[in-house]
Amino acid sequence: MQTATQMKTTNKLFKTQSWALIGLGTGALVWLSFKPNRIKTKMKLKDMKRKVRPHHIERTQLPINKAGHPDPMDVDDNKMVEEGAMYSVNYYNDKKQ
Repeated sequence: MQTATQMKTTNKLFKTQSWALIGLGTGALVWLSFKPNRIKTKMKLKDMKRKVRPHHIERTQLPINKAGHPDPMDVDDNKMVEEGAMYSVNYYNDKKQ
């Protein structure tokens, strides 16, 4: 069982911790109320997350090897694109006719 002195000390500590948490919460709210600070905070959190779990970030990125301007001499790739384009045209023609 606690003595009266121990209870007073515990209550003071609890009140101090409560006020500290309220102050931190208010400070965070004020800090994050400005958009540049929110962006900075998001970037910092992503950096920390990347340091802790680097394999997670690598798995979520898509493996885009051939993006942008395809090589006109790549016959297989051009054939695939042509077939994809013709599929939508044929689908549209079938539905309209």
